[in-house]
Amino acid sequence: MSTSPNPTTVPEARARIDEINERVVELLAERQAIVDALCELKADADRTVRDPEREAELLAHVRAVADEAGLPPTLAETLFEEILAHSVERQRRQRADGAAEPPAEESSAEEPADKATGAVSTCGAQA
Repeated sequence: MSTSPNPTTVPEARARIDEINERVVELLAERQAIVDALCELKADADRTVRDPEREAELLAHVRAVADEAGLPPTLAETLFEEILAHSVERQRRQRADGAAEPPAEESSAEEPADKATGAVSTCGAQA
């Protein structure tokens, strides 16, 4: 991996971008694995998929970090909104694939329902 902060040729710049892209993908894969574990933890604690308060905190933090790093906060927020949406969908599928619960219409009134879909789910997306 190149350590030069300022590439001096187009091929060098592209190589650095490729290295960074690989690291970003590796970090996203690591994040996804943690979200999968969080899903199980949330299921055990009877927590819902979405936590709007946690999501708002995460997005505010991402905006602040982006601003400090010289990245447009709206870009970081947009990217993380997409990451959060993927996390929510993945966790809903993970719960559905586990089939540990009856379908929503057969669930007890004590089980939390996701407000957006009405589906019963107890995994957390606020990673």
